[in-house]
Amino acid sequence: MNFPLSQSYSCVIIDDSQMSIKTLENFISKIDKLQLKGSFTDAIDAMAAFWKYGKIDFLFLDVQMEISGIDIARMLRNSVKFVVFVSTDDNKAIDAFDKANCFLFKPLDFGKFEDTVNQLILTERKNNEILL
Repeated sequence: MNFPLSQSYSCVIIDDSQMSIKTLENFISKIDKLQLKGSFTDAIDAMAAFWKYGKIDFLFLDVQMEISGIDIARMLRNSVKFVVFVSTDDNKAIDAFDKANCFLFKPLDFGKFEDTVNQLILTERKNNEILL
């Protein structure tokens, strides 16, 4: 799927695993339309940063952290267009789905990551066209 390069989408990563953050940062850097605003291992620091970020397009969020990713998503939902949970625990997927747009399982795969980003953008564009 090709999207205009002029359109960019802001991203934030919240994950208590530095390895997962590095993987997500690498994936985001490979997609020209994504712009990383910040990466956080501490959920409190991340939530405080949202005061300066304002509205974010993509939040890539681990489910299992000291503070539940599900709770973080609930608190930040109005500041985020797309919440994408990332986790190793498929039992959390059911609980998370009503708070997220998508769920990716670790270990992360770039193809699946890129497809997910593109599908969310495409779905939003289709929904916007319907409204027009």
